[in-house]
Amino acid sequence: WYQIPAEIEMRKETELGGIDKRTGHVISYERQTMMDEEKDIEADNAEGLKDEDLKTANDQLRKLNRLLNEIKEEQQAERHRLSVHAATNEHSHSRMVLNSLLETVLFMAITSFQIYTVRKWFSGAPMLGLTRDR
Repeated sequence: WYQIPAEIEMRKETELGGIDKRTGHVISYERQTMMDEEKDIEADNAEGLKDEDLKTANDQLRKLNRLLNEIKEEQQAERHRLSVHAATNEHSHSRMVLNSLLETVLFMAITSFQIYTVRKWFSGAPMLGLTRDR
């Protein structure tokens, strides 16, 4: 009936280099890419580029890279949260529509029964199968 989207990402600790200390989960592919880029930056520095200005620029670049990845993770979590809320909202809406329809049908049936009973009562016929003894 109602489908709720689920997303599963299979990751191996041996492939991605360990557990993320913040979450306790296997490191994501995005975080592994960021860590690899940081290692490349450090490797470039080890090749003889020991200038203080370059070190400051590399530190700033590393901070920006981490900030960018954090923003991407937050956006992904927010998109997932919104999709769950949308699915829940759709499910609630469809239940509300069905309940309203059933309620309307029930009210129409009760109203029809009341009209039938009142007409029988004013016509003098026995109501609901009851006979009058006079």
